Amino acid sequence: MRKIFHCLLTATALMSAATAFAQGDPFPNKPIQVIVSTAPGSFSEQLVRFIGGGAQKTLNQPLVVITRASASGTLAADTAKRAAPDGYTLILGGNTVMAANVHLIKNLSYDPIRDFEPVTLASINPLLLVVRSALPINSVPDLIAYSKSRPGQLNYGIGNAGGKVAVQLLNSLTGMTGQEISFNGTSQAILELVAGRLDFMIVDPLVADPFIKQGVLRPLAISSNVRLPSMANIPTMVEAGVPGYDYASFTGFWAPKGTPKAVIDTLNAAFVNVLASPAAAEYASRAGMIAKSTTPQALLQFNKDQIATWERLVKISGLQPQ
Repeated sequence: MRKIFHCLLTATALMSAATAFAQGDPFPNKPIQVIVSTAPGSFSEQLVRFIGGGAQKTLNQPLVVITRASASGTLAADTAKRAAPDGYTLILGGNTVMAANVHLIKNLSYDPIRDFEPVTLASINPLLLVVRSALPINSVPDLIAYSKSRPGQLNYGIGNAGGKVAVQLLNSLTGMTGQEISFNGTSQAILELVAGRLDFMIVDPLVADPFIKQGVLRPLAISSNVRLPSMANIPTMVEAGVPGYDYASFTGFWAPKGTPKAVIDTLNAAFVNVLASPAAAEYASRAGMIAKSTTPQALLQFNKDQIATWERLVKISGLQPQ
């Protein structure tokens, strides 16, 4: 009975949203909520505020950040999934919520493809391979050779699932081995690396950048298949000698399933206009990311590809569904 009642509510919401738009109600005529799965002050919140500031010029409405923080992002996804499909509630999703959770959480309460309408990709967020400067390592081949000459002896820090799969992918492609040391967040791990108790990490560029400038860490390669504009002199893993290596997180906007196409197209146009601007390129450079927009259809395919990629990454890293 509860399932039938939920289906009736969903059907009613879909009909109401479609009817309202068909009758010519202007969209948007009130603020648009964007749910993020991270704590206040996070990169996600800052990104939404930046995009919202530019999009307001064409939408004539602000984007309001709604925080629904949880370790896996499921609270944010569930909240967005249940929202009315009228374009006034979106979610800024990323690789955890929209891809990794499919393989990491048993009985996941939502489906990234079935329960959401894609709007546009917003950013590609590569990671950075760094070593402590005291080591005689100046390149990725140096690191590989150094590791192989000391089987299992190098220590590397892990602060989140992304860093874990990034290192395990490197290990699987190169034959490197080492001791994994896990921490509650990358900030704690990077301090251990700086203190000399770890040897290398694959970490967010912004986390590592202050220590690179101080000369205590040495950057070796970017994890994505394209260089990071703000660190254009640092090669990609492939350029550095690891064929087939490509890992980056991402962010994008999704709406509840059933949101009218015209609403999706309106939002897409506004966001794409911002993300293609010189201001976005400058913002991305400061934030250590790559501004990236797509059509809704391209984001749908990208999402499917990421889900498939994470199936492989989870197997490589040995992560177990919880």
